[in-house]
Amino acid sequence: MFTADHYAISVGDADRSIAFYEKLEFSVIKDYRADNGTVRIVQMQNGYFILELFAYPDSGQLPDFVDTLGTDLKVKGAKHLGLQVADVKKAAEYLTEAGLVTEKPAICEGRLGRPYFFIKDPDGIFVEIISARE
Repeated sequence: MFTADHYAISVGDADRSIAFYEKLEFSVIKDYRADNGTVRIVQMQNGYFILELFAYPDSGQLPDFVDTLGTDLKVKGAKHLGLQVADVKKAAEYLTEAGLVTEKPAICEGRLGRPYFFIKDPDGIFVEIISARE
């Protein structure tokens, strides 16, 4: 009956976020701009998954508790966007070469048995890159 449709995030600059997520193989499928300039809503698709970006000209910063994963995970609410890849090592190399991270991410072995690492998008939102399920 239910299947995943989209994940929504608020961003500071839609164009900057679009450029970032395009490097993660998302493509813009909808781009709405309010006539009065109060909001821009962009839907980006990767496979069957849609990422919805809300950009308000007066958006605030992320709360301080979202600065590190260890602190963020203890606070109720949405945590991160997870993207699966066939090879986390190749993904780490790609992200470094593409300039999305300044140093090659450290790959961790997850407690649930899948290798992963985290990066942050331009607004500091965590994005998990995780090995595909076997």
